[in-house]
Amino acid sequence: MKQLLYLLLLTLFVVVNCEAQKIFSEGIIKYDVYRNNGKAPEGIFVVTVKAGMIKQELAMNNGFNNITIYNQKTGITLSLSMREGAKYAMEISQEELKEKNKRFENAQLTPTQNSKKIASYHSKGMQVNYTSGDVVEIFYTPELTVQNTALNTMFPGLGGIALEYVTKSSKDLSFKFIATQIDIQPVDISVFNIPSDYKIVTKTELEKLK
Repeated sequence: MKQLLYLLLLTLFVVVNCEAQKIFSEGIIKYDVYRNNGKAPEGIFVVTVKAGMIKQELAMNNGFNNITIYNQKTGITLSLSMREGAKYAMEISQEELKEKNKRFENAQLTPTQNSKKIASYHSKGMQVNYTSGDVVEIFYTPELTVQNTALNTMFPGLGGIALEYVTKSSKDLSFKFIATQIDIQPVDISVFNIPSDYKIVTKTELEKLK
């Protein structure tokens, strides 16, 4: 009887955990962007996901705008930008992307005692130590888990989705991202199409245009 009760409780525990954590395979996450610990947001960062496709758009108040579209099936990333009025979609190969993201490999994740509510989700603190010596504290929600691990490239092995984190562009320039809205909803595949007025080029070709 005790063994049966134990198995029943174990089954309930597994079911409760499965229900508590949802797989984020399709939807939109919006973040406010703060520059150098500013008090007011200076931009918005929108992440759109649909299975193996990820679109990230960063739009700053100063006019800077960048869009990247990642296709897990092909392993190719396209970075959309403008040069002297012309529109280009720079193709980044899987090898180039892997080299670029090497700095995030073998990061050590250590839970902290901090927690807060972000975009209506309970979020836990996590300290991330990179092999470069950089240390950052992030907040993530364990209530959502990613289907496409590329979404957690900066935080490999994170058991959830980062809702608050900081990135450094240089020694004197950093950006903080804080999630404001998470919509788990169907996404039209056309969102990931490259507009017809963009010319697809390689990194080498784009460098020659400078």
